[in-house]
Amino acid sequence: MRDFRRMVRALRYTLGALVVFVLLSASGFAQTQPQDPVEEYVPMSQTAPREVLPATPLVFYAYSFVWLVLLGYVFMMWRRMARVEQDLADVQRRLKDGGGH
Repeated sequence: MRDFRRMVRALRYTLGALVVFVLLSASGFAQTQPQDPVEEYVPMSQTAPREVLPATPLVFYAYSFVWLVLLGYVFMMWRRMARVEQDLADVQRRLKDGGGH
């Protein structure tokens, strides 16, 4: 039952992070404005020297979200492994103490 509760809590945190991700990405779309179309020829030297990708914030948020989920998963596995190692040490101690019966 404890594992189920932890799984539900982890799912809540993941969904919460997803909601934050979606809200942040939506605000990134709201900030981008289309440029006015050019009516005449403009030489390349007079245009902007760099490309502007409107999806850059989304890529950043996606990578951030994936890394946060990955770090959360590694942290959960680290805690579970510590618990398993502790249980294994307890079992070994019990076998050692009660081995004479």
